[in-house]
Formats: sequence, C-alpha cells, structure tokens
Amino acid sequence: MQWQYKTLLIEFQKDGLLGDKYIDEEKTEAALNAEGRLGWELASTTLVPEGMMLFCKKELVPGQEPESVVEKDTEVEQEELPNDSNGLGSIKIF
Repeated sequence: MQWQYKTLLIEFQKDGLLGDKYIDEEKTEAALNAEGRLGWELASTTLVPEGMMLFCKKELVPGQEPESVVEKDTEVEQEELPNDSNGLGSIKIF
C-alpha cells in the first residue's frame, strides 16, 4: 500500500485580548469533515507553538500520483480555509 499525506495547522484562538488560548472545536471538526469527504483520514496530531498540527493520510490507487508532488527544497504555498468574520484565527493547509 502507498500513502500520501497532508498536514493541517489549527491555530490557537484567544478568548478576548488577554484571554486563554484554545482550539475551536467546531472549526476543527468542520475542517476534518471537509477533508474526510475528500478521502483524507486523520492519522496523528501534535501540539505546536501556534496551535495543533493534524497529520492526515490517503491511500494512493496503484499508478496514481500524489495530489501535490513537492521537490526537495521547494517552497510550498499555503491554502487558507475561509476565516470567521470575528477574527479568531485560521486553519492552514500545507
């Protein structure tokens, strides 16, 4: 079996100006459900200084190329999912 992988950064949100940082469960669930509909499965998570990094995987069909082939030392563009109008952070797909 061959796999392709994707990482999602769920950024911390703040409750008010000096409030505690937290992960928005609804935004996280929406992002995971959107990726799941595209065939991605959550494989692992880890906390990073900016928030929570999610690692997803999807099986490659024999002969299929990964959706995004990245050469070594190539900068990868980030795609941002729409952000709420309340300015509470964003979810970045690498």
